[in-house]
Amino acid sequence: MIGFFIFAASFVALLTLTVRLGNLSVRSQLSRSRALGLTTLFVGLLGTAWWLVTSGATLEQRILPPLILPSPVEVLQAFPRLHFEQGLVRSAGVSFLRVTTGFALAAIVAVPLGVYMATFPPIAAFFRPLALMGAYVPIVVFVPLTLAWFGLNETQKVGFLFIGCFVALLPLVIQDISDVPAAYLDVAVTKGASQWQLVRHVLFPVAQANIWDHLRGVYGVGWGWIILAEVVNAERGLGYLIDISNRRGHTNALFAVIFVIVLIAVICDQLWRLGGEWLFPYSKRK
Repeated sequence: MIGFFIFAASFVALLTLTVRLGNLSVRSQLSRSRALGLTTLFVGLLGTAWWLVTSGATLEQRILPPLILPSPVEVLQAFPRLHFEQGLVRSAGVSFLRVTTGFALAAIVAVPLGVYMATFPPIAAFFRPLALMGAYVPIVVFVPLTLAWFGLNETQKVGFLFIGCFVALLPLVIQDISDVPAAYLDVAVTKGASQWQLVRHVLFPVAQANIWDHLRGVYGVGWGWIILAEVVNAERGLGYLIDISNRRGHTNALFAVIFVIVLIAVICDQLWRLGGEWLFPYSKRK
């Protein structure tokens, strides 16, 4: 524990020193090329450090053994076995279908419910426990609950992802609608807008760009929960491959599957970003 505190304090001190000596401006604009360069620099430094602590022909020459941290080459060597012997591509497809289905069901319910809760106080009061659930109930609690509710079949995995995405998305939608300035509503009322028109033509259109961003974020988080969803009685899936690799002591295969999950999540995130730029060109996308 002392080592963790020393590391945390050293990291914060170094970061603060960099900010002070770098003469950085508060909320300054950063060009896309410079931002990409800084990100590439971080990845390069991380990769170099990874290679240094895992390089060596024998265990004695390595700082960290393969069981703790495999080298980049050892991780690459795990892909052929994962593909030909354990169906990596098929498992990735199964996981993608599970995450997308659970997320889609959550979005179908959470978006309209969040809009109505942020608009009509009686609905907000009635469903308030659902909004509080995401803030105070750990997501891991829903693993045994969904097992009790749905059994060990496919429904349990999709149901868990649905609940996880729902409790994360609902408060975000409520906040997006609540952040719409009251001035927009006042102008619409003076023009004779009905209560439904305020929802349909004012609140939701103003907030929809932010809602899209939160849909994008929650979908990415869903890929982090796939391991919990597939850890019990799964015959396919990336979470299942991680569990099998961990039990067999194949740390290199475990890292390989993690990289696949990250790669899929990043690709999907960029597709969400491009969709946002196409649907909401008036809003500055990130």
